[in-house]
Amino acid sequence: MSVTFALSSGGELLHRLHSHLKGYVGTDIAEPVVARLGTLGLPGVEVVRAAAHEINGDAVRVALADLGERPDCVLLNSVTQCFPSVEYLAAVLRDAIDAVAPGGVVIVGDVRHSGLLLEHCRSLEATDAAAESRAAADTELLFDPMTLAAVAARSNRSVAVSLYAKTLTADTELTRYRFDAVLHVDAPAGPAATVHAWDELGPDRAGALAALVAGDDPVRVTGIPNGLLRSVPGAESGASLRAVVEGTDSAVFLDPADPALLQVASPAEAAALPVDALAGVGRPHEPLGAFARARLVEVVRRELRRAGLPIPGQLTTRVPDGAGRDAISLAGSAAEADRAGRLALARTGRTGARLPADRAAQPVPDTALAHLPAAIRTFDEIALRALVALMSGVLPQGGSRTAEELVAALGTAPRHAWIVRRWLEVLSAEGLVRRDPGGRYEATAEPERAGDDGDDLERACAALGYPDEMAVFFRTALAHLPELLRDEIMAQALLFPDGDLLTSLSKDQHNVSNTYLNAALGHVLARAAATRARPLRVVELGGGAGGSTAAALDGLGDAEVDYLFSDVSRFFTMAAEDRFGDRLRYALLDINADLVAQGAERGGADVVIAANVLHCARNAGRSLRWLGELLAPGGLVVVTEAIREHYLVLATMQFLMSPREGQPDLGVGDRRGGTGRVFFTGRELPAELAEAGLRPILELPGAASPLAAPAQHLFVAAKL
Repeated sequence: MSVTFALSSGGELLHRLHSHLKGYVGTDIAEPVVARLGTLGLPGVEVVRAAAHEINGDAVRVALADLGERPDCVLLNSVTQCFPSVEYLAAVLRDAIDAVAPGGVVIVGDVRHSGLLLEHCRSLEATDAAAESRAAADTELLFDPMTLAAVAARSNRSVAVSLYAKTLTADTELTRYRFDAVLHVDAPAGPAATVHAWDELGPDRAGALAALVAGDDPVRVTGIPNGLLRSVPGAESGASLRAVVEGTDSAVFLDPADPALLQVASPAEAAALPVDALAGVGRPHEPLGAFARARLVEVVRRELRRAGLPIPGQLTTRVPDGAGRDAISLAGSAAEADRAGRLALARTGRTGARLPADRAAQPVPDTALAHLPAAIRTFDEIALRALVALMSGVLPQGGSRTAEELVAALGTAPRHAWIVRRWLEVLSAEGLVRRDPGGRYEATAEPERAGDDGDDLERACAALGYPDEMAVFFRTALAHLPELLRDEIMAQALLFPDGDLLTSLSKDQHNVSNTYLNAALGHVLARAAATRARPLRVVELGGGAGGSTAAALDGLGDAEVDYLFSDVSRFFTMAAEDRFGDRLRYALLDINADLVAQGAERGGADVVIAANVLHCARNAGRSLRWLGELLAPGGLVVVTEAIREHYLVLATMQFLMSPREGQPDLGVGDRRGGTGRVFFTGRELPAELAEAGLRPILELPGAASPLAAPAQHLFVAAKL
């Protein structure tokens, strides 16, 4: 590296690095430190007084200008724990990423991992309650790889992240609960590596690892239990792994999803992950909550004492959701929202299975929902059989056709051509048709006789909590795919057979997923109302038939609220006004246009709700940025979306998503671009949120729950 820029240098690294570099600019906020280092007279070294957020300040700019080059490295070592918030971290990292030359790095060293905070405190305390109390009171900033990725995604440059594990031989807090992150800026992608699971390396895992990294091919070995944290067979420490790979171009890394697991990559560049690959819900620990809880109670007691008033024996402080939350309360909020959703399932009986009468007041357990994955598989299988049967009529055995030829052979209306192309992609991925290198499709086998799927479809619908009318719609739509493709029958006519749009749309609002997620959404709103100045300011986008609106109002109860219900259609706003009356305000807002320009107030919302509407955006990232402009500092966005493409929906309801003539396709400017998919994946949606400056802090349901099978998820994100 030619030039390095270090924040809060203090001098510890300066003495080790300066002789290897063309130039070094260090900063520190302490004038005596700056003065002492300045008297050393080291060539190519300049130390200036500046705080971490002053990378673009005059003192730093002048010092860097004296070196004549952009730095190849910005180093923040053992300093982020002193930052006041993730917002401050984001500002510092944004400037650091902007500062480095293309191909340079930003090193964030000695990070306290928020995912290990509670484990650290358990090692120091005798009980779980004491450990949780100690963790919540921690006054330093801790974060995890997902939070780091969300922050890095806000930059305007390409960033990949390497998560280095600590490999010191000592077993201390420094080696157990910390990691180092390297952000590679505008760097070429690392080599594609063959991935090996640690458990599959045989009885002599260390020997097998040594042989792998000694070879010429890039490799990654994953799933290595960290022996400092887990006493299990096959566990290794960072130090022991480093000893195994000594002398090779390898390094030891932290598993981005599980901090108790390690990885080894050879070469080290093979472990660098784009920020999208790290996208997800982060649970940082910010010190504001701990400070507020301790300090505000002291202030209240002092003021009560001064006023001669009695002092309650118990005083508690509640910190708003979003900015300033600690990792313990973030985890608690997720658990409480999950409980609210499960209680709603028990209360309404919408589980798709019978529950004992005494369970109505208890959260529905996973055991009562174990049937959900099988019902989803049935949906997929029925849809795939119908699509294969349709394609067999235009894709005979022994022949092949391009997608365009198949679109024409089916007589597809131009606006539905994208659906046929998407069907072909799905059938190819499922091995039900074959696509040759030239882009021609051919049948792989005789189509399976579909038989009568009606009974299976009805049982699956019932298991997922759909009313009988939805089973009728799915069955009718599958039976009329040719006519739907040709626009001879409109999907709207099948879904709304009696012309009652609101009643028909309401059929899908009380299934298992929506009942669970809407109740969780209501809980999030209630928490926000309880921890913010009244009235709570809410904007709902794409309110539609009002299912999420009703759940939000149920959650809010008697809380004072300024609630703006909006939709792109006056039909829905008028229906909502009839239903909810003057408790709400109403407006026409379109997520595909600048919301402030349409009349929404900039910075005027504490919470923005976007329930099952984001997939309608032509460019979700742009829509999310417009949405973020409505939020006050620390505001929340609450999103519900499908994060998987369900084949039954793709074969039936997707006709409702075909654009009108002259309109662009959905997702042309976001992460769906070019795929033909309507819905985002579970990685793409958090990545879109993060890039728009909305940091995901909660996601439901959990991946291990049967509730995850329908792939309808709730995301809560805080404005950076």
